[in-house]
Amino acid sequence: MTECNEGSIGFEVQDGIRRVRCFVSREALEGAAGLALPSTPSSRQLSFNRFRMLINSAAKAKLARNPLKTGDHLTLECEDLRVMPAEAGVPLFGTQKTHYTPATPRQL
Repeated sequence: MTECNEGSIGFEVQDGIRRVRCFVSREALEGAAGLALPSTPSSRQLSFNRFRMLINSAAKAKLARNPLKTGDHLTLECEDLRVMPAEAGVPLFGTQKTHYTPATPRQL
C-alpha cells in the first residue's frame, strides 16, 4: 500500500492469474469514513484499513464490469464504494468508527 501525490492509496487485487494494480481515490477514502476535511495521510490510511474488505470487493466488481488490458491500473472513486451491497462484518460506506462498548451482564 502506498500513498500517491493526490492522496490516493495503491494496492493490488488478484484477477484470475494476474495481479492488478489499483488505487482508491482520496475522495473515496474521505467519503467512506466521513473524514473531516482536509484529511491527513494517516486518517486516509486508517480509512483504507477499516474499509479494506469493501475496497477489495469494489475493485473486483469493477474489474468484472470493465476488464483491463495488461499493464493498466484501476482507480476506485466514491461511487464505486457507495454502490457495493452491504456484507456481514464490513463497515457501511460513510459511517464513522464507533467505540466498542461491552454489554453489561443481564440481571437474573
